[in-house]
Amino acid sequence: MKAVIRHGPGKVSVVERDMPEPGESEVVVKVAYTGICGSDTHRFIEDNPKWDSLVLGHEFSGIIHSVGKHVVNTAVGDKVTSAPLVPCHECASCARGEFSLCKAYTFIGSRIDGSFAEYVKVPAANIVFLGDHFPLEKGAFIEPVTVCLHPILRLDNLLGQTVVVTGLGAIGLLAVQIFKAMGVQHIIASDIVPEKLEMALKMGATRAVNVADESLEDILDGQGGADVVFESSGSNPAKLSAVRIAKGRGTVLLVGTSPRDITFEASLFERITRKELNIIGSWMNYSAPWPGSEWETAVWMLKEGLIDTEPLTTHRFDIEDFQKGLDVIFGGKELFIKIIITPSEVTA
Repeated sequence: MKAVIRHGPGKVSVVERDMPEPGESEVVVKVAYTGICGSDTHRFIEDNPKWDSLVLGHEFSGIIHSVGKHVVNTAVGDKVTSAPLVPCHECASCARGEFSLCKAYTFIGSRIDGSFAEYVKVPAANIVFLGDHFPLEKGAFIEPVTVCLHPILRLDNLLGQTVVVTGLGAIGLLAVQIFKAMGVQHIIASDIVPEKLEMALKMGATRAVNVADESLEDILDGQGGADVVFESSGSNPAKLSAVRIAKGRGTVLLVGTSPRDITFEASLFERITRKELNIIGSWMNYSAPWPGSEWETAVWMLKEGLIDTEPLTTHRFDIEDFQKGLDVIFGGKELFIKIIITPSEVTA
């Protein structure tokens, strides 16, 4: 089969690898669509040779190609996606349904071979069924949608509230649509890229703020603050701003990861206590029963048309042209939101 292998920072080649064979409780998926995640981007550019021997990729959809002898209720040809985390299912965290906190996990696409290939092997327990009429390209967005839903489902009723979404990559733009579907009255989206701000308005944001030109803090001060701040940019200034703009007893959802140390001034840190803020960290996207309501909710939202993924797919490449996708990401010359790779010919 064809697979993408990194050759040092920013460079890949398409090589021939042996077809994976399913273990007794595993399945092999023929990959129809797979997205390049921000975490993949970091691994492709990082100066670490361990990424030169692994097939990356974990956002994907496809059809079941083969199943292990102990696999039931799963048939060749089923349309599926997969949860990429492989927890131990034995530790105390797993017993509580807190799979993201498992210390003995492995992960498809960062610890074991992933979806940047024509076929990928996954535990049968990780399979999420899409249904016969589900468009497979949308299936590659299930995992990113669950990343949004994981912290959002920890919130109370959002009907009529004010929410700020900072950072309008794929996660931020998906979050805007989810908040709209949940009845949020005011959705304020912020970024520094005008095209992304325009997309947010089309997807349901009621106001778009270019933080290079306007003060998000001044705007929210005039509105009494935000009930919820969904921080997906990973930018340190955005994380600090989130504390400033959240109203008393408001909630800050920290979703984006920061590559650098972050320092809170004492007076800003004190706002957390004085305003009695709820600070919620979010890591991955799982709950009990495995893999969690995030996954069935994501499938339902996409199936019902509550989320539109088409505008988010700014580029599509065959697996042979994977390098072109990376060149778009690292070139910095054109707008991209989600780059989708098509490793195999699968009828959707």
